[in-house]
Amino acid sequence: MGTDIYGGVEVRKGGVWVAAGVDVGSWRDYDAYGLLFGVRNYAGFEPVAASRGFPADAVLRPMTRYPEVHDHSWVTWGELAQVDWTGPAPRVDDRIHEYEVTEDGPVYRSKARSHGVRWRAVAGEDADPRGSAYSEGTEWRCGNTVWRVERLDRSEVLRRNAELRELLATMRSLAGEYGEDNVRLVVWFDS
Repeated sequence: MGTDIYGGVEVRKGGVWVAAGVDVGSWRDYDAYGLLFGVRNYAGFEPVAASRGFPADAVLRPMTRYPEVHDHSWVTWGELAQVDWTGPAPRVDDRIHEYEVTEDGPVYRSKARSHGVRWRAVAGEDADPRGSAYSEGTEWRCGNTVWRVERLDRSEVLRRNAELRELLATMRSLAGEYGEDNVRLVVWFDS
């Protein structure tokens, strides 16, 4: 079972927080979860706003039919505006990245916390499936497949997640109207 994000954007008007009508959407992106909130942080990012809980004055909250929610948190636009969106994660990704080698070069396929029989045949039965157990750049090859230990940077998260880029653009726009510290994203997760 996977982990999903819920929540949305709130703005402070006249000293009172109100829902801005902007939901986080339905994207499932563990790299974004890890970067922003430390949830499923396989990439090893230093989270911007991990496990802060709900603000006491939060308007957005999970419905009571979701008892399994966890990792409640929030972050203001002012904090997000300070993030270096080009900075690398402090360590390599726990997931080993898989590429198909083509005549035009390697083409990204996936990244996973464990790999199948083909990777084990090359890496060895006792190989650790966590990328962080190896040095950055470690590779295994089999035919036209390459498995590589890599470090992500924040720009990759934004480049791959159009919904996150749109959410951040909306928050930036709202901050222009209400002020950077009067716009916040309130979230929770379920697994």
